[in-house]
Amino acid sequence: MSSAKYVLTAACVFLLTLALTEGGGWMEAVAQTTEPSRFPSGIRGLADGQDEPPSNRWLLGARDDDERFRRLQIYAGGTDQQMWQIGYRYEQVYQAILDENWELGAHHWGKLRNVFNVALMKRPNRTPNAEALFLENDWQRLAGALAAGDAAEARETFLQERQACIVCHVAEGFDFINQTPMFEETAAFSAN
Repeated sequence: MSSAKYVLTAACVFLLTLALTEGGGWMEAVAQTTEPSRFPSGIRGLADGQDEPPSNRWLLGARDDDERFRRLQIYAGGTDQQMWQIGYRYEQVYQAILDENWELGAHHWGKLRNVFNVALMKRPNRTPNAEALFLENDWQRLAGALAAGDAAEARETFLQERQACIVCHVAEGFDFINQTPMFEETAAFSAN
């Protein structure tokens, strides 16, 4: 576990322990409510798109398919879930290269591309940069290096793809993402 993840986990455990030992007054605030169900105020138009009161049938209770598809689109969101998965798989590829677990690296590298394309389907305005900077050229080089078990080529190309991620984040106005442990911890490979 990285030190940042450990600190975050420890902080969460500490806060939960503190809440449980400081009188437990918060328990009444989070007990199941007896108030009637209602739509969340954070999503506009839900009540307008449904004839029935709100229920667990959040999708089937919608008035028509247009409203169902609108709700599915809200549920699917932008690219945040895909980018979270891309980040996870990116770290897994890095670790697989360190461990010389070529099959695992190739598996995650292929899945990462598929997830990336789903993200681009949702945000097509990002496709030109993503394809030019990330999904073309070096993509195949890294896939080939992983398939061949070529450690030197895999390390070199991974670092080029890392730089492509960073450049794409800057181009798309998300350069703050580059200042995270994921990119700091994958900046180089040790010389072993």
